[in-house]
Amino acid sequence: MAEGSSNDAGKGKNIIEDKDFEREFMYKDEMQLEFVFNVGHVKNFELSMPYRAQLTNDKWNLFLRVPYFEDILLQFLKEEEDVKEGLPVTVYDKGGHEFPMMLKKFHKDSVSYYVLNRGWFNFCDQKRLQENDVVALRTFRHAITDKLSFVVTFTKMR
Repeated sequence: MAEGSSNDAGKGKNIIEDKDFEREFMYKDEMQLEFVFNVGHVKNFELSMPYRAQLTNDKWNLFLRVPYFEDILLQFLKEEEDVKEGLPVTVYDKGGHEFPMMLKKFHKDSVSYYVLNRGWFNFCDQKRLQENDVVALRTFRHAITDKLSFVVTFTKMR
């Protein structure tokens, strides 16, 4: 499969191999989450551990690998929510800005993956994210709407 394809997505290629880098990344990631907690978006303060991915050259889609992402997602997904059909979600940045997106699960050949799209390009464009930047995606339920939501923090690698 070609570079940047779904097989590479979410693999974390070339990231977090250095323990000092991992500690620094985790610290920066935690500091970026303060706003989301302070404004009360997170229902019952239940926020997943981060799912990290290094961005590919595809700014239209964020590919999330099964089983890594699925292990996190299933803790928050309701039985009646069908990601195979596509599930509208809200993604928040570190400042609490909302980005409506779609989360879908795809199966191609023997590979399954989730895709966050229909708004991912806008998020990347506004944040000036580029290939090789690292994003950390955390899952939660919105405290008021009970809607499946994500907060995305990032580290620029250039």
